[in-house]
Amino acid sequence: MENNQYISMLQKILLEIRLPDGSAAVDRFIGLRDVDAKVREVRAVFKGMPGFPPSILEDMGKDVDFTANSRRVRLEALAHYCESAIRFYNSGLVTQKQRIEGAPDVSRLTSVMPNLEEVIKKRWIEAQLCQQAGCYLSAVILMGSILEALLLARASMSLSEAYTAKATPKKDDKPKPIHDWTLSTLIDVAVELQWIKTDRGKFSHALRESRNVVHPYVEVSSKANFDEATCKTSWEVLKASVSDLVHSM
Repeated sequence: MENNQYISMLQKILLEIRLPDGSAAVDRFIGLRDVDAKVREVRAVFKGMPGFPPSILEDMGKDVDFTANSRRVRLEALAHYCESAIRFYNSGLVTQKQRIEGAPDVSRLTSVMPNLEEVIKKRWIEAQLCQQAGCYLSAVILMGSILEALLLARASMSLSEAYTAKATPKKDDKPKPIHDWTLSTLIDVAVELQWIKTDRGKFSHALRESRNVVHPYVEVSSKANFDEATCKTSWEVLKASVSDLVHSM
């Protein structure tokens, strides 16, 4: 469906759940179950909307207003989410031409930590949404966090190799615990052990340096000024590095 069709559906739902004066159309819903059915309908619409932020669906799932023993409260909350979605699409941040890539299968890497795969998938999508919305700094920071998490996961699955690598940091002649390693070290060890290709390591360091502007002081001192080209380059580096890591298993 076209974006305007989704918007039209939400506008029709708003007419069903709200009266002309803006108040909740409580009398149109016999009980809470009827309201819940309408909530499920809206969630289904949201899930079908291309480029729809997953965070909004998550917020709905956690919103205590939808557990209130009140039709009015639940309907008012639902109207709020419908209006937010309409504003988001009318803002022009999402176009039909934009495409969101699903995360690659990283299950072999993320198996080392429960729920890690879910977090990676979420950030994979949010990084693209940030880029499309022009939030380039946020996009690059998310990309760097994905790379660091998967490098750490890969190293955690081969501890004996990781701790004996030449690039492994030491303290008192003993390898530092792997969770104390910096992203720079993780990249160097991954290159040394051929988990990622050498040229990928060089570009990954560039992504690491960009990711470091998460600290405002670094952003100011480095005069960072990310744009769409920066994001596109970082995105290709991330995808290639993740592919290397997956195939190194």
